[in-house]
Amino acid sequence: MTGLSPWAEALPAHISPTAAKNYLGCSMRFYFEKVACIRKKVPPALHLGKAVHAALQAFHLARWRGGDDSPETVAEVFNREFLALEAAEGPVNYDDDADREKSRLDGLRVLAAYLDSPSSVRDKPRAVEVKLTENIPGLSVPLTGAMDLVEGNFAPVDFKSASSKPDSSGAMFDHEIQLVSYQLLLEAAGESPPSLDLVFLVKTRTPQVIRVSSKPADARRKHRVLCLLETAVTGIAEGRYHPQPSMHCSWCQFRNECMRWPELVRAAA
Repeated sequence: MTGLSPWAEALPAHISPTAAKNYLGCSMRFYFEKVACIRKKVPPALHLGKAVHAALQAFHLARWRGGDDSPETVAEVFNREFLALEAAEGPVNYDDDADREKSRLDGLRVLAAYLDSPSSVRDKPRAVEVKLTENIPGLSVPLTGAMDLVEGNFAPVDFKSASSKPDSSGAMFDHEIQLVSYQLLLEAAGESPPSLDLVFLVKTRTPQVIRVSSKPADARRKHRVLCLLETAVTGIAEGRYHPQPSMHCSWCQFRNECMRWPELVRAAA
């Protein structure tokens, strides 16, 4: 344990959709990761996803700025980030060297599939990795979010790495907090997105690129997401962290620590 972080029993300076989703998904895991700052080996899927996102960012920035967006350059960025993230974030929990190499090749394959797909941005994007922070009515702290891509028509796009083909309706529900938060941020900045989009890079034998779009959220959906965001803010501010047993517990890295609740949390308070 490295000591308590600024998240510990204080009203957060802001809330992001990722932090809110993580807290609502399991407040105990959120505590171990963000408050107690317990370090674990990096899951391979998370490491690969970050390297893929870095390569996508380089590609879209090149499109935006008129730079080199060739497949060779994108692959070079991916390989460089794949190594850099290993050094910066600690060991990755690979089974062995063969598992690591398979993961690296999977990343190159899904990136190549994206560059060849209709989902690949052909026009100049509006923004890449844009971070917005806005005061949203109904939320007690500012809302902040970093959008992977904002297309020319102001549609926010978020990229997801996946191991299997997503169910469209399920995907939109799973990522509702994130997508509607992006809509709220863009609207607060004076823009009206025509859709909320997810692009899945699926690591199947033949890589797939699947785009899922939904209509902008209506007033009811916005209110629902604001309530979820505020629930997370309140829980974090009040230090409400407890186990939330589910099937995810079977592969959670913090199972041993979780079994020591509530004594472990009280000892750190």
